Amino acid sequence: MGKYRGSSEEELAVFIPGMINTYGKKGRFPAISITGTGCALSCKHCRGYLLQDMVHVHTKEELLYTLREFEKKKMIGALISGGADREGKLPWDRFLPALIDFDTTLYLIAHGGINLPEEYASGMREAGIKQVLIDVIGDARTLSEIYNIPDFSIMEKTLHNAYLHGPSVAPHVIAGLYYGKIRGEYNALDMIAQYSTKNVIIVVFMPDVLKVSPPDINDVIRLFEYANERFDNVTLGCARPRGKYRIELEKRLIEKGIIKKMALWSTDAIETAKKRNMKVKFYEGCCSIDLNVEFPV
Repeated sequence: MGKYRGSSEEELAVFIPGMINTYGKKGRFPAISITGTGCALSCKHCRGYLLQDMVHVHTKEELLYTLREFEKKKMIGALISGGADREGKLPWDRFLPALIDFDTTLYLIAHGGINLPEEYASGMREAGIKQVLIDVIGDARTLSEIYNIPDFSIMEKTLHNAYLHGPSVAPHVIAGLYYGKIRGEYNALDMIAQYSTKNVIIVVFMPDVLKVSPPDINDVIRLFEYANERFDNVTLGCARPRGKYRIELEKRLIEKGIIKKMALWSTDAIETAKKRNMKVKFYEGCCSIDLNVEFPV
């Protein structure tokens, strides 16, 4: 695990997600879309792009069959995600009942969507979902223009429902989501901190779909520094621009001692960690999993 506060040694935990090949390696934690490639919300930064490489299912029978196949292939766990309807909801009402009596060795985590009603959050916990992932948007204009959700209270209710009624929460903040500019990210961190200062995952806007420049790297570093002052553990998630941007970001965050967990890696990042005498450990799963609690093997 990484060096969490109170730990006696400094380590960097590096994760290999199940959707991405890195240096010829792929994690044992695949992602499933319960809506196939469909997403009615069609957010400007994605437009369903992130669903394309997931395993596609459309019925609860297909979901359970897919999970059983993952067990046979010795997968560690799975991320269950999908596209949202125009209200920002995933169709969890059709899938959660099937998971309640589903006995599995898989470590299941789920994406809560932008709009997570109380019954969905509590249903996830009842169904044995270990963790719910929430994208926390801290700005009404960003939520409206990028996610096509005009009512900011939906974001506030989703955060409330996730923390008070759901399983363990893995809050994500997307740096530069508003057309490559930092806008509501600091408020998003403050919103999360009202519920828990245990952990936060920060990813960086990737201009693959919305063709604008990524956020200024110095602005991103300052955001991480702000998060590091408020949260016990700050993780660099898997989404971030590639190339020189990525290498500089990883190196600077490691040099500053801000991150102890990160998804994916560059050889420069590993070398930087070793220069700081950090012990690097690799995990075949999602970076959101709390290593102080458990990690499936």
